[in-house]
Amino acid sequence: MKITEIGKIILASIGLILLITCSKNQELNGGKIFRSLDHPKTGITFRNILTENDSLNYFTYSYLYMGGGIATGDINNDGLLDIYFTGNQVPNKLYLNKGNLEFEDITENAGVSGDDRWYTGVTMADINGDGLLDIYCSVGGKFGKKNNQLFVNKGDGTFEEMAKKYGVDNLGNSVQATFFDYDKDGDLDLYVANYPPTKFDSPSFVYLYNMKNVSDTDMDYLYRNDGNKFTNVTNESGIRNFGLTLSATVGDLNNDTWPDIYVSNDFRSPDYMFINNQDGTFKEVVKKATKHTSFYGMGVDIADFNNDGNLDIFQVDMDAKDNRRKKTNMASMNIALFWDVVNSGFGHQYMHNCMQLNSGVYEEGVPQFSNISRLTGTSSTDWSWGPLFADFDNDGLKDLFVSNGTRREINNNDYFNKLKGIKLSSDSLLQLSQAIPSEKIDNFIFRNKGNLEFQKANKSWGIEYKGFSNGVVYADLDNDGDLEIITNNIDDYASVFENKSSEINGHLKIKFNGLPGNKYGLGNRVYLTTSAQTQMQELTLTRGFQSSVAPELHFGLGKSKKIDNLKVVWTDGKIEELKNIDPNQTLIFDHSNARSGDIPDLTNNPLFSTDSSAVFPKHLHQENSYDDFAMQVLLPHKMSAFGPAIAVGDMNNDGMDDYFVGGSAGYTGSVFIQESNIFKKVASNFLEEDKLSEDSGAILFDADGDGDNDLYVVSGGYEFSPNSEALQDRLYLNDGVGKFSKAHESTLPPIKNSGSKVYHADFNNDGKEDLLVLGRQIPGNYPAPASSYILQNVSTSKNVKFDIFEEMHAPEFENLGMATSAVITDIDNDNRLDIIVVGEWMPIRVFKNTTTGFKEVSEEMGLTKDSTGWWWSIEQGDFDGDGDMDYVVGNNGLNYKYKATKEETFDIYANDFDKDNAADIVLSYYNDGKQYPLRGRECSSQQIPGIKQKFQDYESFAQATLEDVYSENALESSLHYQVKSFASIYLENKNGKLVQHQLPREAQTSSINKILVKDYDKDGYLDCIIVGNLHVSEVETPRNDAGHGLFLKGNGKGSFKSVPANQSGFFVPGDVKDMLPVNINNTSYIIAAKNNDYLQFIQLN
Repeated sequence: MKITEIGKIILASIGLILLITCSKNQELNGGKIFRSLDHPKTGITFRNILTENDSLNYFTYSYLYMGGGIATGDINNDGLLDIYFTGNQVPNKLYLNKGNLEFEDITENAGVSGDDRWYTGVTMADINGDGLLDIYCSVGGKFGKKNNQLFVNKGDGTFEEMAKKYGVDNLGNSVQATFFDYDKDGDLDLYVANYPPTKFDSPSFVYLYNMKNVSDTDMDYLYRNDGNKFTNVTNESGIRNFGLTLSATVGDLNNDTWPDIYVSNDFRSPDYMFINNQDGTFKEVVKKATKHTSFYGMGVDIADFNNDGNLDIFQVDMDAKDNRRKKTNMASMNIALFWDVVNSGFGHQYMHNCMQLNSGVYEEGVPQFSNISRLTGTSSTDWSWGPLFADFDNDGLKDLFVSNGTRREINNNDYFNKLKGIKLSSDSLLQLSQAIPSEKIDNFIFRNKGNLEFQKANKSWGIEYKGFSNGVVYADLDNDGDLEIITNNIDDYASVFENKSSEINGHLKIKFNGLPGNKYGLGNRVYLTTSAQTQMQELTLTRGFQSSVAPELHFGLGKSKKIDNLKVVWTDGKIEELKNIDPNQTLIFDHSNARSGDIPDLTNNPLFSTDSSAVFPKHLHQENSYDDFAMQVLLPHKMSAFGPAIAVGDMNNDGMDDYFVGGSAGYTGSVFIQESNIFKKVASNFLEEDKLSEDSGAILFDADGDGDNDLYVVSGGYEFSPNSEALQDRLYLNDGVGKFSKAHESTLPPIKNSGSKVYHADFNNDGKEDLLVLGRQIPGNYPAPASSYILQNVSTSKNVKFDIFEEMHAPEFENLGMATSAVITDIDNDNRLDIIVVGEWMPIRVFKNTTTGFKEVSEEMGLTKDSTGWWWSIEQGDFDGDGDMDYVVGNNGLNYKYKATKEETFDIYANDFDKDNAADIVLSYYNDGKQYPLRGRECSSQQIPGIKQKFQDYESFAQATLEDVYSENALESSLHYQVKSFASIYLENKNGKLVQHQLPREAQTSSINKILVKDYDKDGYLDCIIVGNLHVSEVETPRNDAGHGLFLKGNGKGSFKSVPANQSGFFVPGDVKDMLPVNINNTSYIIAAKNNDYLQFIQLN
């Protein structure tokens, strides 16, 4: 029967649909959300072909390989996004989206192919408010016209070039432009980013001169939209600057509703962060807002990647991921260059990507950022150009794509070393340029896993392409609810990667219908709340490198069935809010529906606040100048800059807290006495004779049993010979009213030890305070272990004296290690004071106080050599409420260049490898499963010159493993330490064992140098506050500077929750070395002591 036949056909069709759907889901379940589309399928045949010749090659124009850009937008308002590509030596191309991921080349008819100019960046924007997207092209290059071009959309499929008419035919060597309403007058203004050609090896004074004498052709431009004409307001806006600009990206960085600008600059020229003053002017704040930036600053994207409501910044550089490319193309350890850049006022700059996390703390309107690219695993993506944040898998978290690759390896050490002895002639330049090594490399895509963690996903997501990609955009080209990725490639077809993640996760797309001057709603913010989280996005088009995205916002929703709340904040402050919205649709918000709304007061009552009153006098710690690396060239960091020490106690017997601040070598320590509810600095002449010593630790305690506090100061530092008199510790006795005098030299045993810290306790229960003094290092012999000591208080009423406590000393105290911190604790509740010591390259060492002295019980308690770390601090508290002491231990953190796991350790070997009677240092790391020397050929050979003879070029050294360079026998006979984790931890005291648990991810952003424990929020559970950083790394290792203090809220069960600084009020940036509580007039404060910086005082509210 016909019905039966029809039924069979229907059933067969359903079966086929189900089969196709199942196969798609299987593919997606395998993680392959992308697939590459070939150009015959898409019709996109654009290729940015570079043709070098005698007059145009690397040696005549070094900026040859920066590539072209891309812009996406719906130019004919048919609901499909179109694509425009710029070419350097080939015509620009405009492709009309015909649907089904198929495109038509309409360039010639549209009149937008351009001429013989060297086109770079491109952005689409509605420049004249007619609801049609126009195209603004940036122009650079060595030859030809330099004027930028503006193709105005006529609405009939054609465009007219009108840059001169609108006053935006900028003559600079332009890279990109961005449109935004900087003065909030309702229309779009224009920032043009220019890169004035500058010799790569230009010294800092050239940059300084150009920055002070900015030429009109060598600067970025800001144009104000005055209707039918744009007016150059660069000078009056405060924007006028010189820099080698590779991108300028807009976003409201300090949440004041006004757009700010981040300018990423190449080479030595500093980046600029322009904060909008809300009066038509900007202030530049990059050094106040960031701790360091990228050296070769390239593309930038700005987005809230961690969904905390603050815009973050990602800036790319050119640090390679793999060992071979890192060492063949890396710059040598140029200490002079690094400090020349710093001392020129250009800030600290390092060759790696920077993921600047916005703290949400604004000091005088300046947002405070911390680079966490090492923590997130996004620091090294090779020669990178364009970063883009977007939710590529629709799970509600913004992922990260980075385009990269350079047509020729212009940093290849071996090739350019060969050219040093060759006199270059004009007729050989083309041949030499074409002989520069070239290697196609893949782009990077990272999946955002949440919790400040990203994972490379090229293979698992099916997005792999080796080539030379520059400009990149994302766009929902097929309107299926996920974002395709398109790249502009040198010497190859443009790449189009189709995304199918909408088949597994939900989405929401948002467009705007604004007022005539800003029809597409640039600058608008959207807050989208589901049961899982609140996402925030701000509409800006120019992103990444030389490219711009479409004027619409895409939100991934994961498995959420409903959007609880959706709030649109227009640039004029008006608000529209919707509730209970279905996912998987496109919403168009019209400005006419928005209503005036009060911006909610987000201020809270923080637990902490920085005190800037007159209670505490300003005090600057000054570090003495000393070059540690002259003694050991491959030190991982300086060893002479660990001060200042501080001590708090009643120094004049008036019942009130006073405090002491130690001095560095050559500087006298300082004493501050509390009087009439303030502190006053008083004379400290008693310290003068010891000013040559470095004060590395200090305590106030009653040494002689006379009822007042005496002062013990530990002598440390690296700038002395191992047996220098300046390394002798000192005891200053109090006369009872705050006058101190140095105790007789026989009071303390003659120990010439570079120490770190001192602690007092009555270890033998005789009623007298004994001392634990930690040995930090042996100057000139890093990482040799130092000895630590227990000093017995054998004082009498007539004689103050401390001796080495031989009876209680554990044998392991001899050469214990590079001890940094200890805690005196009763670990097993036997009413005896035990000791835990931590240090650099040390396992956690536990010493139990027994009837026969201290006995090491580390391994019995579960702490083997596997607990070795760079431990900086330890503190105790019963955090789980079970009646025994637990511990928080501060390590170097997970945001440092040095990484370690159980399988791939970070190691140090010390030996006289070249038999020159000097100790050599070798650091090693793992890359792709093999162990390599950390340092490159140049700096390794500074320590052992024979390496240059053994490895004649950089390539051979880059291929060499650790054993290839130093030999198995030499390594086996070395002093060897191995780290398996740099994570800071919570040690749970459980059933006679100390069980390790990592602290929250936010606590891993830097080294933790000091921990204080108290129930700060008075909820009955112990909390912690932590501070740290390490600013004295060798120059190839970006300094540990991302920490700004953190309040860890305890839950009474041994777990902690990180409370952001903008909520807790605890914000303590800088190289913090010590921290102690102090009380004044029933108010509690905290003193934070920073190396080479002012003390900071924090009030507990």
